[in-house]
Amino acid sequence: MHFNIKNIFSLEGKNILSVGLSLIILILVVILSSTGVFYILDKKIQNTYYTIKNKAKQSKINDNILIVEIDDKTLEQGNNSNIKLGRFPFDRKAYIPVIEHLNDAGATLIAFDIIFAEESLKKESDTAFRASIQQAGNILIGSYFSKNGIFQKSIFSDVIKATGYYSPDIDDVNHVVYGITPFTKTKKGEYFDHFSLAVLKTYYSLFYKRDFITKESFVDDNFYHLIPNKKIPLARSGEKEILINYIKYSDFQKEKKTVSFIDVYDSKKFEELKNHIDFKDKIILIGATATGIKDVFYTPNGIDYGVYTHVNMINTILNKNYLRYFDTKLEWVLIFLLIIVSVYFNLSRSGYILILSNIAVFSLFIIIFPFIVIHTTNLIINFPIELIFSLIFSLIFSNIAKYLIENKHKMKLNKALGEYVSTDIASEILSGAGKINLNGEKKCIAIFFSDIEGFTSISEKFTAEKLVAFLREYLGGMSNVILDEKGFVNKYEGDAIMALWGAFGDAGPQDSYNACKSALLQQELLGKLNKKWNKEGFSEIKARIGIHSGEAIIGNIGAIGRKMEFTALGDSVNLASRLEGVNKYYGTYICVSEAVFLENKDNFYFRYLDKIKVKGKNKPVVIYELLSEKEKLSDEKKTVIKEYTKGITLYLKKDFKQALSFFEKCEKLGDKPSITYKNRCETYMKVSPEENWDGIWVMSEK
Repeated sequence: MHFNIKNIFSLEGKNILSVGLSLIILILVVILSSTGVFYILDKKIQNTYYTIKNKAKQSKINDNILIVEIDDKTLEQGNNSNIKLGRFPFDRKAYIPVIEHLNDAGATLIAFDIIFAEESLKKESDTAFRASIQQAGNILIGSYFSKNGIFQKSIFSDVIKATGYYSPDIDDVNHVVYGITPFTKTKKGEYFDHFSLAVLKTYYSLFYKRDFITKESFVDDNFYHLIPNKKIPLARSGEKEILINYIKYSDFQKEKKTVSFIDVYDSKKFEELKNHIDFKDKIILIGATATGIKDVFYTPNGIDYGVYTHVNMINTILNKNYLRYFDTKLEWVLIFLLIIVSVYFNLSRSGYILILSNIAVFSLFIIIFPFIVIHTTNLIINFPIELIFSLIFSLIFSNIAKYLIENKHKMKLNKALGEYVSTDIASEILSGAGKINLNGEKKCIAIFFSDIEGFTSISEKFTAEKLVAFLREYLGGMSNVILDEKGFVNKYEGDAIMALWGAFGDAGPQDSYNACKSALLQQELLGKLNKKWNKEGFSEIKARIGIHSGEAIIGNIGAIGRKMEFTALGDSVNLASRLEGVNKYYGTYICVSEAVFLENKDNFYFRYLDKIKVKGKNKPVVIYELLSEKEKLSDEKKTVIKEYTKGITLYLKKDFKQALSFFEKCEKLGDKPSITYKNRCETYMKVSPEENWDGIWVMSEK
């Protein structure tokens, strides 16, 4: 067996090509992954999900939290001669009245988000502040790690109730603080809680009057055990991170959970403040929010102050409104299901349907499903983006390749089948949508015939070249309308057109509807063409149309091994052809059977024409003229039809004299069918019809 690379691009080799493309894409993804591209993208998508989540379900602010802000107001009024607070950083004596005021108001814990790492220039101020802290007994001051990794405690660590370390977990790609590492151990083996957790542990110790501070918290695979019976879910199983459920800074202000440091410092202002803010049993966090004090971080809500990252962490735990990442095992289960569904579509679909199916599945997986999870749970999805990209691009590109190969193959088959059947039939056969039985089957379809009125005499006026050009323009225009209305142009016989609706696919009342609409549109188009032809010196052309809906035999007719033609046969076809010819007896241009009328009377305006027996048939048929779509008939025409209908009613009752008056009135208004009935009335007034006359008119010609 000789290998030929062209075979890969053949119909038989399309699966080999798909697998090859998938492997190439997988290799490219592995190479790109080593550059860190997907890590960055993964983090960006994670940030998007987190941000949407944060905005979708805002947590409430716990009543036990209050923030004292060293804000712009504090700095602006700090130099007031009456207040004498001074510039920031303040003399440490400035914090003494704040501690006293807050404790007098019943605060449980006062936590400083301020680093007092070194002695100030005023030792007496440090001494006074130390004494105030010791006397209060409920002060927490944070610690931090220096740039060289040394754990730096506050100089007041010997008198404070507790400490916690500052160390925001800043994401290395988005530079956003999503959560915290709950605890750390120094090189000396000392254990320290994160500042936010230290605040809570101290608060619980003071509130419940139990010693939780000296007892180490511990972590297992899923939870951080802060104190007995108080466990905090980790971001993901096995990962030592707790996620923060953020609230907007503006919401704290709206809920009156913030006060200005200057208003607590100043005794008079604080007395007023106590009238509308309750400080009793509160966790008080003191931190800087003033412009120019660079204690800010990026959060999912944008830039926020450092103290508020702590506040949001504390609030998350107090409200038990925890966030977690979607379980990794479940993510892999979903990815496995995604692969199964994608493989199923690969095997059961083809062409653009396959591509659209895969796009729909991945949209559901990456957009819709995460959106539902985000809005209904406290979970954040974080799929491995490398694998998702591998699947998406391998499926898309392999499917595009398969589609192009299959489409090229279909075009070749279509061209080949065009030598034996029409292009439309070939397309139906190739798509498999038409359910065509070429060997013949009975089916209820709509049959359409049209013919140019007086074409023989018209054609004699044309040269051969002009006649062919005229027919091309006429037949081309009419055929386009038929095709636009989902019909099949079955054949041309000179100027005549035979068309079918419902021959392929599922048949139904919509077929006769489309046939009727096509007939009206063709007459409309013919009017436009006549204007053009009149300018070119040609006389007006009129076309007669007949439509019937009924059972016919459809199939491939012809000589085996020679040219074959897909067409329809049977009485229904003959009747449609006769209806086209019947138009000339009534001066009409669209004549339809009763079957068509009954299926479409709610959609179009019809008028009763006659009950006739066509030549060669004993069974009478009721025929109607198709006038227009329901809303498009003019008031003048409606008046004519109303008078005409009165005449028909009298005619069928054999009151020919009274009927004649109505038909004469309609004739004056240019109504052609009324002329036919006027002549009949005059004949029957001279020679009465038989006693058992039932109004049936027998056609003597085809």
